[in-house]
Amino acid sequence: MVLFPYVGYLTAALICCLAFWKGDRPLRLAAAVLIAAWALSPLITEGHRHGLDYPVTILDTNVALIFVWISMRWRRIWCGVLAALTIIVVVIPLVAEVDRGIHIYNHWLANTIVSALQLAVMLAGIWLTVRARRRADEGAARA
Repeated sequence: MVLFPYVGYLTAALICCLAFWKGDRPLRLAAAVLIAAWALSPLITEGHRHGLDYPVTILDTNVALIFVWISMRWRRIWCGVLAALTIIVVVIPLVAEVDRGIHIYNHWLANTIVSALQLAVMLAGIWLTVRARRRADEGAARA
């Protein structure tokens, strides 16, 4: 259990490196924003166990706005889903702040599930980008 966060960060770094290697411009930008947000969150957190962590909430809100902009700019469905998941990341601590009956472990589990879904969406974006590039190359070879 102690290694779980490190495995999560390593997995996120590998997926984002794969996105940089195989992805197009929106995928690379999304990977850079995601890995930067994941790297900055532990650095700027206030570290208290209960209550709203304002610096991380502000960071997550900005990340959600960037993902909304990317999805509107390039009109990619995977980025829209990533934006929606990031908005959920912003809402989770707000709900936990309003309803004090939510245990901190439930809050952490919800963040973990959404983070895993974000990585799955990044993998889907990589797969869609690679598939579209391969189809374009096949179409160019036939012409």
